[in-house]
Amino acid sequence: MQEDSWGAFRLFLLLAEYVCSDFKLQTKIRKELFVTDLLQWGLESVAWIQQYRSPMADKFMQHITDLGGKYYICFLPFLLWCLNFQFMGRVFSLFLVSFFINISFKDLLALPRPFDIDPAITPDREWGYGMPSGHAQNSGLLWIMLAVSVARRWFWVMVLSIVFLIGFSRVYFGLHFPGDILGGWVLAAALLWTNYCWGDKFTQWLNQQTFWFLIGSLWLLLTGLYLLYCVFDMPIMTGLFAISLGFGTGYVITSRFLHYNGSGNIWQRLLRSVVGLMVLIFYLQVTKSCFPQVRSGEYYLVMFIVNTIAGLWLTLGAPMIFSLLSLGGRQSKSEG
Repeated sequence: MQEDSWGAFRLFLLLAEYVCSDFKLQTKIRKELFVTDLLQWGLESVAWIQQYRSPMADKFMQHITDLGGKYYICFLPFLLWCLNFQFMGRVFSLFLVSFFINISFKDLLALPRPFDIDPAITPDREWGYGMPSGHAQNSGLLWIMLAVSVARRWFWVMVLSIVFLIGFSRVYFGLHFPGDILGGWVLAAALLWTNYCWGDKFTQWLNQQTFWFLIGSLWLLLTGLYLLYCVFDMPIMTGLFAISLGFGTGYVITSRFLHYNGSGNIWQRLLRSVVGLMVLIFYLQVTKSCFPQVRSGEYYLVMFIVNTIAGLWLTLGAPMIFSLLSLGGRQSKSEG
């Protein structure tokens, strides 16, 4: 009797295992079919937009897409040095966090770009996976934070137009599916909501901490993240980790000891941006020759050093030079 009961129980377990495995298989098949259908729809959308490409439109769209990419090298330092230093430091920090999240999601989802599926769809190429779009996510975060700060209707209209056009330009060039753009905007919205709910409280808490606690926490956090990314074989994060380390360290030192706030008249602000950007661009051009041809351990060590110094220049070196050149930007004793 006991053996019959045990046999029935084993049969029940086998049936349950079969049902579960069949359910998992069907779920996997449904997911693959859904992703295939979604990618096919995205490919058709990209192909439809591609038929309206022209040389003139390409030039315009290239400038638009660069607003969410390489133009940051001039635009972000200008905002950091010439507007409210504390506010822009917060924006810049969220911007770097957004980069970490975006690259992590790209590698986690590992979804292709349009040209990965159909190489003939566009001659343009870009590294990395597609979902979510970094241009869409980071531009949405940056421009909307600026719009909240400016709080003018005309500026909101301009910002939303820029964010939409940057996203559209990525589809126009065949570098992203429409879903990649939506994914980037969703993550940007999540970061903006997090900042809206807890940003002020977190900033107040940070301001109450000691200098060495902030420096130690920053190094421990970024080192832990870097080691985690090394486990997942993502050495490209070296550059982002390094510039975050330099930026954060310099920002804490400048905020606590230099009291730089980005104030000054229009000429002082313009001169600061010219001097700061000239040094930054010259430095980046000179250090290009320092990188080995092969992406080995030495390559990433050089990347770490170069990017850390660049981050330190943004938040420590440049404000110190501005103060020495009497270009304003420091908090006066009466304000303190």
